[in-house]
Amino acid sequence: MGTGEIRMQGKAVTGAMRIWMDKACEKELPVLAATLGQIEKALTSDEYSTFALARVILQDPPLTTKVLRVANSAYYNPGGHSISMVSRAVLILGFDAVRAICTSIAVIDALLRGAVRTRLLDEIARALYAAVIARHLATHRHDPAPEEVFVATLLGRLGQMVFWSLDEPEAEVLDAELKESDEKSEAIETRRLGFRLADLSEPLADLWGLPIRMSNRAAPPESRTHLQETAWQVAEQAGSGWETPAMVRLVREVAWFLSTTTPEALAVLRSLARETAQVAHALGSLEVARRVPGQDGIIAEVEAESGISTMGEADQVAELRVLHEISANLLDGLDVNSVFEMVLEGIHRGVGMDRTALALLDPRTGEVRCKMALGVHRRALLEGLRFALEDTQRHVLVEAMAKCRSVLVDPKAMENAGMIDHPIYALFEGQPFLAQVVAVRGHAVGMFLADRHATRRGLDREIWDNFRLLVRQADIALALAAGGKG
Repeated sequence: MGTGEIRMQGKAVTGAMRIWMDKACEKELPVLAATLGQIEKALTSDEYSTFALARVILQDPPLTTKVLRVANSAYYNPGGHSISMVSRAVLILGFDAVRAICTSIAVIDALLRGAVRTRLLDEIARALYAAVIARHLATHRHDPAPEEVFVATLLGRLGQMVFWSLDEPEAEVLDAELKESDEKSEAIETRRLGFRLADLSEPLADLWGLPIRMSNRAAPPESRTHLQETAWQVAEQAGSGWETPAMVRLVREVAWFLSTTTPEALAVLRSLARETAQVAHALGSLEVARRVPGQDGIIAEVEAESGISTMGEADQVAELRVLHEISANLLDGLDVNSVFEMVLEGIHRGVGMDRTALALLDPRTGEVRCKMALGVHRRALLEGLRFALEDTQRHVLVEAMAKCRSVLVDPKAMENAGMIDHPIYALFEGQPFLAQVVAVRGHAVGMFLADRHATRRGLDREIWDNFRLLVRQADIALALAAGGKG
């Protein structure tokens, strides 16, 4: 090993490479890995579930909007069935697909925060196109994890993308020389920087914990490597046109992968280029969409209409979408737990709450305890929201459970302050909150609660009515489930 080299996951990292890795960290690019790290944790923890993944996404309103926008794109949702909820997106598209969407969003958002030069936009556009091609080829060849191929391909040129996102003088010099010289880019990079930009990808991915490598559950490594290399070559050559000798050779290779004719393979690649541009647009970057090679100008100058709202203020359009989606899925026989998750998300986004929780009654112990929660300081509810129905001290939530009621609890307006003397009310910090019991055949099984304690926004009758309307869907789900069992 040469002087000044270190090793990461078996790869040598030179001193020159380390300098640029440090520059990337100084620019706070590790935020790229923050949400992805939480998602990986959600997928590997004991809490592995649709709700665990959805909750991570819902913590970030911009990410929520983009995930739903991409989930409704033609690429991921060719049937055109509207998806208004993150939990439903995970159920329909699958964990791996949503993880791939989040990775794409994180890459674009993190890298475009820096110096946005044309070369960076081109790199991202090519990476996205290569990933879409690789996923398509992997799916056709019955790879058990095509979304894993997508992510690994997208991050395969992480080094180049990160370098061009850094606002450094050396990048300007290298950019100018690459434009003026006919020499191979890797030779120029090595002479100027002391390493190839491609060599930065794996060390950066290791440093930030990004999923650049593919697991052993998938197809043989050699077949995936060939597939990825072909996808990258197509993405690099497509900008020069479909009729060049290099592209003609690549189209024949893709035809072999797909077991089809050359004209049909070319049509597939053109179609995938258009789909990539649409995905890039849905991801929030019109500039990247315009630069997808070979997309034949499919992206218009008009901005995309997402039609998807985020958390925050109450959004009646989002609420109507959520109600429609929950109602439609009730008819499809969706299980009660999934309905509970959808109602929880619907209240959180549609009614615009800071925290939303579901507490369920344990019939063995007679204790009501928080089982699911979303939003700011949700952990406090998960850990502290519990009370016994046979508590010697009567209070508002016990009364609500006994009478299967809905209540708007406002400590400042309550006539009988003694009804909120129980320690659990400290969780709401003197702010009003909503609670509504869910019941089956007149027997309470739990309750939904929601508040705006973090933003100190008020709660009024209209908000309460909307809250009750959504919780009513859970009652219907329980009634249908009980009817089925009966």
